Parts: sequence; C-alpha cells; structure tokens
Amino acid sequence: MDAIEISRQTAERLHLEAVKRGCDPWRPYAFVLAEAARRDLVVEKVPIGDVRLHGGRATFDPDALLILHEDACNEFVHAFLVAHELGHVEFDGREEADVTASADPMRPAEAAPIGIDRVVDYGRRERREVQMDLFAREFILPRPVAQRLHLVDAMTASQIAERLAAPFDVVALQLLDGLLLPRVELMSAEPGAEKPLNPEQAKAAAHRGSPFLLEAGPGTGKTQTLVARVGDLLARGVDASTILILTFSNKAAGELTERIAAKWPEYVARKVMLRPCDWALSHRQSTAFTQHNVSAPREVS
Repeated sequence: MDAIEISRQTAERLHLEAVKRGCDPWRPYAFVLAEAARRDLVVEKVPIGDVRLHGGRATFDPDALLILHEDACNEFVHAFLVAHELGHVEFDGREEADVTASADPMRPAEAAPIGIDRVVDYGRRERREVQMDLFAREFILPRPVAQRLHLVDAMTASQIAERLAAPFDVVALQLLDGLLLPRVELMSAEPGAEKPLNPEQAKAAAHRGSPFLLEAGPGTGKTQTLVARVGDLLARGVDASTILILTFSNKAAGELTERIAAKWPEYVARKVMLRPCDWALSHRQSTAFTQHNVSAPREVS
C-alpha cells in the first residue's frame, strides 16, 4: 500500500470519528471546521489574492496555528481547501508551514502510465499535493460512505451531490471508486517471507558514521537492503523525518515507498522522504550514492 492509499484510509477514519462525535457530514464546511477546532486550529476566510495567502489558495501558519483559505463563494470549495490543509497538518505535522497553490477535488491518484510518464510519474511535491487532495476528498465523502448511501439508503449520485452541495463529478468519482474498486487492506507491519540479509547486505544496512559506498548489480537485493536500513534507523530511534532516500526516477521512488509502507505505513505516510536524484542535484546536495542514498542526521551512506 502506498502513501496515497494510507492517507485516504486515514481520512476515512477521521471522518467516521467526527461523525461519532456528533459532527454533521452533510454540512462539509462546518464539518471540517469542527475537525480544525478539535486540533486547536483557527480557520479564516480571506479575499482571493490576499497577501497572506502568499500567492496560494490556502495556507497553514504553524506559529499562529492558523489556516487561511480564499473566499471562493462556494462552501464545498471552502471545505475542500481546509481539508487539504488539515491533511498537511495530519501528515507533515503542526510545525511545518504550507502554501497550497492549487487544489483539485477531481485529482487522480496516479499520473498517466504511458510514454515517459511510466518512468517519471509524479514528482515528490506534486505527489504530496495529490495525497492531500485525495485526503480532503476522502475526509468529506469517504468511498465506503458513498457506497453505503447508494446501496443501503438507495440514494443516487445526484441526490448525494444535492444534499452535500458538492459537485456531481466529485460524488460520482467517490461512488464509482467505492463500487468498482476492491478495498485495499492495511498491510501488516510484521515481516513477510523475505530472505534474510547476507553478511554484505547486513553490514550496509547497519553502517553508521562515515560515507559508505556499496556497489551492486541488478537482482542483488539493493532494495531489500535499503528497506532494512530504514528499519534499522527507525529501530535506533532516528526521527523518520530526517531519513532521505534518493532514487534515479520518481517511479522508482514510488515503488520503494510501497515496499517501506508494507512494513511501516505510518512512517511513509507522514515522514520518510523519497525523492529523485535530480532533486538532490538541484538543491546542491553533496552526497555519495549508488542506486539510492539514505541519510540520517550527520550520516551519509
């Protein structure tokens, strides 16, 4: 399971918990404001283009514990923008500021898997925004809830959209996902039937201190070694937000994310950073790596 699916199921859980507390899911804006208040966050609506939005549509200020969003004259859009920022708070923490330049309630979970996109996929920042858009959509109308409203309560997509004051296309997308796509179960963090690391792999996974260069060809267990190194760092109490993994493509980063998520979904969804090498080069990082780089504070491997 990748970070996007984890974020959607987290949003679903938060939605159900809010309903149990007595929040009305048929009033989306009030619903997200109640969730913000539960987190001691203040929400303010400001004019489009307000200087405090820093050129975006919504922002989160960690110092003031404040979410600002543009006045789009549409309650559903307002709810979606606030829910998007709540996603950043949930997964990035209350200490990290955010400016959302764009938010799309119809955002697909994956880039088009054709041509060069099969390799490139979404970039790290774009994938994070995809994750937050899907979190927001799921928090407002979880797929299982849409499915139940249709199958049990006999409501059509048009009726759900009218009562929720939401765009028909958004409701239809959630309903079709709920009806047609199989439920993805959260994976167990318990180890599967992987082969144990050989001595060279174990040495690389446990190395600390000076830079460590490991040369390995295809099919030699590089990814398994990287996953084991992440596990070793986490087991030693390293803050997950300080672990950086570099890959040669966004697609490879996504695949590695899924491998790590199978063992530690809470860390992948929230903290561990996986980025392509061009990010490191553009940020003038001075690191030595072969296929990937995994680092902790003052450590490079």
